[in-house]
Amino acid sequence: MRAARPAALLLALLLGLGGSAACASRLSNDGTDQALQQELQRLDALRTVDTPAFVAGMAAVAARPLPTNAAQRDYLTFLLANRAVFEGRFAEAMAIARPVANNAEDPALRFRAGGFLVNMLAGTREFEEGLRRLGRLLEQARTDEQLPSEERNRLWAVASTLYNEMGQHDLARRYAEQALGQQPSPIMACSLIHQVLAARLALGDAALREPEFEVGVQACGAVGNSIAPSFIRLFHARFLRQRQGDTQALALLNAYLPAIDATTYPRLTAEAHALRAELLLQGGRVDEAVVAAKHALALAKDAPTSTPAAMAHKVLFEAAKRNGDSDTALVHLQAYVAAERALADEALMKERAFRTAQHEGLQREQELVLATQRNAVLELQARVAKAESQTNMALLALVSVCLLVVSAWGWRMVRQRRALRVVAEVDALTGLASRVHFATQAQAALARAAKQGQSAALVLFDLDFFKQVNDRYGHLSGDAVLRAVCAEVRAVPQQGVLLGRLGGEEFATLLIGVTPDQVLAYAERCRRAVASARAEVAGQSLSVTASFGVVFAKQGESALPDLLARADRALYLAKNNGRDRVCTEHGAPLQVAA
Repeated sequence: MRAARPAALLLALLLGLGGSAACASRLSNDGTDQALQQELQRLDALRTVDTPAFVAGMAAVAARPLPTNAAQRDYLTFLLANRAVFEGRFAEAMAIARPVANNAEDPALRFRAGGFLVNMLAGTREFEEGLRRLGRLLEQARTDEQLPSEERNRLWAVASTLYNEMGQHDLARRYAEQALGQQPSPIMACSLIHQVLAARLALGDAALREPEFEVGVQACGAVGNSIAPSFIRLFHARFLRQRQGDTQALALLNAYLPAIDATTYPRLTAEAHALRAELLLQGGRVDEAVVAAKHALALAKDAPTSTPAAMAHKVLFEAAKRNGDSDTALVHLQAYVAAERALADEALMKERAFRTAQHEGLQREQELVLATQRNAVLELQARVAKAESQTNMALLALVSVCLLVVSAWGWRMVRQRRALRVVAEVDALTGLASRVHFATQAQAALARAAKQGQSAALVLFDLDFFKQVNDRYGHLSGDAVLRAVCAEVRAVPQQGVLLGRLGGEEFATLLIGVTPDQVLAYAERCRRAVASARAEVAGQSLSVTASFGVVFAKQGESALPDLLARADRALYLAKNNGRDRVCTEHGAPLQVAA
């Protein structure tokens, strides 16, 4: 999947669940191990207090057999996903959490896992899927009166984080303030205040006042959060630059720079030094500005097209130009332009993802209105049948008006669906079927196969260490690798294949009417095809490998989510056993002729 972005993942860690540990067995009638449940809940709370103890407890529980109770097994699985986040295994965390978010028996856990995935999808730049999931969760939060208020507050905090990341600061502020109004826990309140200040600063809120930043620092410091207060100090410096000038902003930034550096958080420290470089340059202190800008670039070495990198290159360009060093100025101008272009492309991608999700939400609302109107028509028709003749005429006229309204809405929906069909069915980057189109076609194919007694199999694969490609060469290079890989996989010969992109660097293939040996041979050919794919980018030949999970549909099985969940487990085995291999859900297959 795409490289995880630290700003989003910081909040993912703050808002995620805790871990689990081993304990003595006490089984209730439904198979729940009560002692284990208590330990899971204890570690769940411990996560925000003592991360090493949380991870150690998780390791102890992971070494034991899975619980027999399905609900408890779902809870443990989700906690394992959180452990993977803390250990930096973001792709695995998402693969583990996705079946829980889709299929967990406990509705509250499904909801919580969904919010976790939204945070992770934002961190891996899969904004469209993240917004789509968020929209469904927000609809559920509005309509589900049984949902615990803590979970609703948690979701609003997730929404605020994602919308700030997307540049939709009005929405970010609205959801964060909405959650703050519900008296959240002090830890969550710290994160929410952080998001409110970020949104108000970005919006240029004229009512924002300097003491509010110190309130945020105190709230976060009181719960032991060391990173959020430093972000808020950085916001404060920007605020002073806007309202009082560069001198006051530089003085505040200098005062708190040691505390910011002490966090060792690259995104934060790089941005602080880049801002300091700009302030020094504006004050005519060119040599000091150059030192600060170079330090910012060193801190942002893993993100050469990030905002701090762009700021630092601009300062170095201006400084070289003032010093008459045209060669150095040209180098930094080119780097600045490249970073700005990448940031603009990312902003456009976010805007498109937001508009697509917004349109899908509008479609859902229109379909709901249409269904409501149809129900109203049916109700009116029933009343008409029982009314007297004079009343019948009036009601029939009202039914006619409603039918006209329904017809108008229906025609509008048809036109909108036609316009969006091509965009919805094809992934623009790879040319494969989009996630939604693949799921629709695959579900239909599975149903036909089950009805006709045909065999079916699902191959799920994920590119190995793809984050390193994005981090080292940039996301445009990562896109080139994705295109090259998909071109090679599409060329692998096999009848009865449906191929789609599920998101990021995760893909799926459905095969109908094939034997297990044919499926395994096909998966092996695909693995070799991925390894042979090459993307030539700026004189660099880039390549990756992939891990494959293969599952076979049971007799009569026709539910795609079940196959995907099983394939996720097989893919996890392939990742865990060394990557660049094909595994079934029962382990690695024997060597097959490809």
